[in-house]
Amino acid sequence: MHSEKKVLLVDDDESLVGMLQTALSNSGYEVKKACSGAEALRLLEEFHPELILLDIGLPDISGLEILRQIRSHPATKEVIVILLTGSIGLEMKIEGFSTGANDYISKPVNPRELLLRIERFFKTVAAQKATLAHQQRENLHTVVDTLARELNAPLAAIHNEVRLCLQNLPLEEIKKNLLSVENSVKRIEDIIVKLRSAVCLVSKEPIPGVRLLDVEQPTKS
Repeated sequence: MHSEKKVLLVDDDESLVGMLQTALSNSGYEVKKACSGAEALRLLEEFHPELILLDIGLPDISGLEILRQIRSHPATKEVIVILLTGSIGLEMKIEGFSTGANDYISKPVNPRELLLRIERFFKTVAAQKATLAHQQRENLHTVVDTLARELNAPLAAIHNEVRLCLQNLPLEEIKKNLLSVENSVKRIEDIIVKLRSAVCLVSKEPIPGVRLLDVEQPTKS
């Protein structure tokens, strides 16, 4: 069952819409229908579909124009769009794919074929999301490992300088040790700032060639 998946069905052919809505609902999809381009654009904002079955020949707005609007909006640009078409030529198909269609299916629509295509798309999206989640977990592990290594050195330096200060050293030696402690604390602060930037990065899609955390090596005094 696919109860969590939302499908928007856009076509002015009531008999086709009724048949496809029944087939989709029986397969567990949540379905909304629109008989015009204007209604489709309204439902796009209200319903937030994950897949749209879009007729090219709508009475008010071209299906390709609706597709352009879908692809131009950040909130909807990743929505799967399958165009429903009659007999169209190669140039029209090329224009549809160039505009951003994921697939075509010709009328008369075979419900079984359509359901298989929809299932294939949702499986592909699920696999992509799983891969992305795995990459983000790996990136986060890299950040944590790097943080642990980079913090260890200044923390060890602080511990050592404090231990020396507790050994009744002369005042000048204590001041020198405290200056070293201050430098180590500053290094920790710098690392934390870089960590915040790295955590912001792993919450987004991985960017090839960009390191998550690039902390500097400790400077020798």
